[in-house]
Amino acid sequence: MKQLTILGSTGSIGCSTLDVVRHNPEHFRVVALVAGKNVARMVEQCLEFSPR
Repeated sequence: MKQLTILGSTGSIGCSTLDVVRHNPEHFRVVALVAGKNVARMVEQCLEFSPR
């Protein structure tokens, strides 16, 4: 299992990356999310992916 840190998780590329993780949970685990401004989306992502 690959452990991932997603930089810019609330942007378009970060959201696309999280879609891949969402559809392949047996292959990926999110250990950290980093975002700049979109706090609401970041909270949603943290609740869904439970980074450390």
